[in-house]
Amino acid sequence: MNKPKLVFLLDYDGTLTDFDRNPDHSRLTPEARSLLLRLGRKYPLFLVSGRNIASLRKVSGLKKIPMVGSHGFEASRLPGALSLSTAAQQKRFRREAAALWRAFHRLQAAFPGLHVERKPYSSTVHYRGLGLSKGREKELKTMFHRLVKATVTPGIWALQEGKMMMEAKPKGFSKGRAVLKIMRLFPGALPLFAGDDITDISAFKALGSRGLKVAVGHRIPKNLVNLRFDHPSEFLYWLKAFL
Repeated sequence: MNKPKLVFLLDYDGTLTDFDRNPDHSRLTPEARSLLLRLGRKYPLFLVSGRNIASLRKVSGLKKIPMVGSHGFEASRLPGALSLSTAAQQKRFRREAAALWRAFHRLQAAFPGLHVERKPYSSTVHYRGLGLSKGREKELKTMFHRLVKATVTPGIWALQEGKMMMEAKPKGFSKGRAVLKIMRLFPGALPLFAGDDITDISAFKALGSRGLKVAVGHRIPKNLVNLRFDHPSEFLYWLKAFL
């Protein structure tokens, strides 16, 4: 088998599919799924998501595609049995993430319609579609930070924000770190990374001037990318050129 010249590393939400208020509803179209399966047969292809692996498999329908989940903390089907975290780390963060998920339900009483997404190693709140004023959004963020501080072990969790969402995740792990580990398995190949949100910035920065960096939407700074598309459908259409 010839060495691959390109390695595709693709974010999911907002990059391959539209956002939905409930993350469980953000699914690939049959056409998009077929395209990615065909692309994955021709090149090494990885989904690199903030979602946990179980959720990513469910919404994408791409159960046999290698995946990185939970912002670089967990993985599935990576070459060489590559692992991103240890069993001890997984056990500890699973326990504390469950406690966070329970604590975040207090936010729903104060902010009706808020969605609390349960993940095995992190916990996320989504407030897309709530129409919060700037003042109410500030109240939500303050309460979120207060609950995290009161619930988990200090120093081992990182907080990050994205499109109408806030998340507590394991500190020291990122999409950028995961992408670099994967690319070490493909010496000489060029990465093509695509993402849409500030949670993808670590990967754009990690790759530096290497490969092709693609943004979908307008949340990624211009100096970090080579190419930009306004919508996932435009990016998916462009991907057809590689088949």
